[in-house]
Amino acid sequence: MSNCHAVCRAMALLCILYFTFNIQLNAQSLSTPFPSNFRNTHKNELQEGSSLRPVFQKLKQGKTVKVMHIGDSHVRGNILPRALERTLQGYFPHVEFAYYGINGAWARRFYEQDMINRVVAEHPDLVVISFGTNEAHGSKLNEQTHAETMETLTQRIKERCPNVCFLFTTPPGSYISQRTGSYTTGTGRRKRTHYTTTKVPNLNTANVARSIVNFCETHHIAVWDIYTIAGGATSACSNWRDAGMMNTDNIHYLASGYNLQGKLLGEAIYKAYNGTAISGSQTRMMHGSTPQEEKPYNSVKGF
Repeated sequence: MSNCHAVCRAMALLCILYFTFNIQLNAQSLSTPFPSNFRNTHKNELQEGSSLRPVFQKLKQGKTVKVMHIGDSHVRGNILPRALERTLQGYFPHVEFAYYGINGAWARRFYEQDMINRVVAEHPDLVVISFGTNEAHGSKLNEQTHAETMETLTQRIKERCPNVCFLFTTPPGSYISQRTGSYTTGTGRRKRTHYTTTKVPNLNTANVARSIVNFCETHHIAVWDIYTIAGGATSACSNWRDAGMMNTDNIHYLASGYNLQGKLLGEAIYKAYNGTAISGSQTRMMHGSTPQEEKPYNSVKGF
C-alpha cells in the first residue's frame, strides 16, 4: 500500500512539473512579432511586473478585475485601449475595461480633481497610465519635476482607491521639425524669410521614457517601456514610420500601429501573470464587456 501511495505521489508531482513547464514555455513563446523591418528590438516584457500580484491573484480566483486606461491622444483615439481590451479579455474571463484620454494632455492634467474623480468612479483594480509624448515635445525635461508629477498622480488615486495597482507605459516615439535652411522672397517691406524643415526623431522621448522607468523602479510600479522594446533612441521612431504604421504628422499612429501596441501590451501583462500568479490552471479564453467608448479620434491637430 505504501508503494502505491509513493507511486501516486510521484505521478502527481510529475503532472505538476509537466504542467508548470508547459505554462512557462507558453509564456516564453507568447509574442506577436514586430514587422520584419524593425531593428534593435528587445523582449516584450513588463518591468516590476510582480507589483501587479494583487490583480493577478484576483484573476486567478475568478474575481472581476476592473482596468482603467488613462492618457493623452494615443488613448483618446480609442484604437490603442480597445486593442488592449480585446487582448486582455482574450486571456482573462473576468476583466472589465474603461478608458479616458485627452488630446494634448500631460500627466499633470490627470491629478486635477475632476480627473481623479473620473478615475475613481470606475473603482479600478488596475490603472494603466500612458503619457509622455506631450512632455517630450515640451521644453527640456526636468526629471525631478516629472517624477513629482507621477508621484502626485498615483498618490491621489491611491488615497481614494487604496488597493489599486498601477502600470505605466512609455511614449512610443515621435518626430519633430528641424530647420535645414532658409530663403527670402520679395524686396523692401515685402521681403520675407522662409525656413525649410525636415522631420527628425524627437530624442527627448528617450529622456521621458527613462524618467518614467526610473520612477517606476524606485517605487516598485509596473512599467512597459515600449520605446526601448521597439528600438529605443536609435530605431524606435524609424521602425514605426518605415513599417507604415505612423500617421503623416509623425506623432500619432495609424490603426495598424495602435493595434500592434495594444496587443503587445496585453501579451506583456499576460506574460507577467504567468510568471507571477499561475499555479493551478490556465485561464479560459473568453470575451467580456465592452468599454465606455469615447468619440473616435479623427484629427491630427492638438496632439
